[in-house]
Amino acid sequence: MTLGTHMLAAVVASLALNLPLIPALLGALLPDLDLKKGLPFPPKRTLFNAHRGITHHLLWLPVLFMASLWVKDFINHTLGVWLLSFTVGFATHLLLDALTPLGIPYKHTYYPRLSLKLFKTGKLGELFVILILLFVILYQVQHENLNYLEILGLGGLNEVLH
Repeated sequence: MTLGTHMLAAVVASLALNLPLIPALLGALLPDLDLKKGLPFPPKRTLFNAHRGITHHLLWLPVLFMASLWVKDFINHTLGVWLLSFTVGFATHLLLDALTPLGIPYKHTYYPRLSLKLFKTGKLGELFVILILLFVILYQVQHENLNYLEILGLGGLNEVLH
């Protein structure tokens, strides 16, 4: 999926779960740090030298989730909530990429991969996903009392401003 689709999914998930938006967006963008635009991929892809390799591995989800719970309970509640929001954004990225033919890795090698093969990146199917996500965002905005400072994870500013 493309950058915009990943960002929309993070917005939908963070609004639905009442989590701060900024860390969810960062989590949704992080897996694509492995993009190698303009550089040829090696003949044999591994988890460490190709797009949708280690940064897209399914194992990150339980690790990030458990870390966010630990941080929330034992270090700092707000930081833990931010890490949980980051994890949710990361999860939306992996979910969307698992819908494509390339999918995401789930074992110790690049292949086999988890792939539902429902949509191709940048094709008409992705436009369908985008339209659904936009509809959900519009529904959330119309039917929920949204506090934009809370959405951005800046809820502490409410006390300062009021």
